[in-house]
Amino acid sequence: MRSNSITIIRGGTVQVEHTLFSGQSFVWNKSNHTPGIYSSVIDGSSVLIQQINPTSFSVTTGANNLYGIPLRRFFERYFSLDIATQMLFDEEFHTRFPELTARLLYLEGLRVLRQDPYETLVTFMCAQGIGMAMIRRQVSMLCRCFGRETKEGVNGIDTPLFSFPAPSDLAGADPELLRGCCNNNSVRAGNIREASRLVALGKLDLQALSDPSLPLSELQAELTALKGIGYKIADCIALFGMGRFDAFPIDTHVEQFLSAWFGIGSHQKGLSQKRYLHLQEKAVDLLGTSLSGYAGHHLFHCWRTTERNMKAF
Repeated sequence: MRSNSITIIRGGTVQVEHTLFSGQSFVWNKSNHTPGIYSSVIDGSSVLIQQINPTSFSVTTGANNLYGIPLRRFFERYFSLDIATQMLFDEEFHTRFPELTARLLYLEGLRVLRQDPYETLVTFMCAQGIGMAMIRRQVSMLCRCFGRETKEGVNGIDTPLFSFPAPSDLAGADPELLRGCCNNNSVRAGNIREASRLVALGKLDLQALSDPSLPLSELQAELTALKGIGYKIADCIALFGMGRFDAFPIDTHVEQFLSAWFGIGSHQKGLSQKRYLHLQEKAVDLLGTSLSGYAGHHLFHCWRTTERNMKAF
């Protein structure tokens, strides 16, 4: 099969590795031999991305389009290149937090991805209470056990690639095999199976929930009605899988930087729904409404990499 290759050039920086390995996606692989090359499967097709320089990257795949969208338009949308990341934090923020502003400049090319809603739903249902390495391991096992190995060849991909399972695949999954892919957590496996069943039957319409006109509170209510999904997971699904850049997820790291950098709340053990919503309201007041989640992901990755010296892979 003939491969298609495009080069995407932007006026600002695009940091592919920081973007793909910042805790928002767990389906990308690093090349075992060549730095700056990353591979995955999107819409059943092998995809290879290579960083060319700070402002451009190339995409190679055997597909002519993905989800019916021409390749260039798809990846401009996937990497949210319509968002001016240099405008995420206003002048008042820069004035109040000059040291933090200097740190954030290093991550100006970090993009929030617009990913598949179902893939994001399952991925973050896997993510509860565990570290990124374990999340990546669980997602990889799900793909190997229930996805399909891609047969098309793309030069430069040096690892076997498997598609993310379809809703019907996980809805009808063998419970024991699925449990093995969920860190032997039978409750988690059951919740993923049930959510997949609802999607497969059309009772959970993720495309309809992705409508940007839907109030965020209604989206949160729909997602948290599912077993195994609380506010944090719901906001991660909204932010990374539904293009809701106004959704601001809060986990332990976010609690910590809100307190340490901005004096919002104090890091306490446990996060009740009431406290979660209170912290979220304060964060949105600080960062603005429309892109608070996007800005929050920059702060999250900055905290983990510059304050805690942690890696996402």
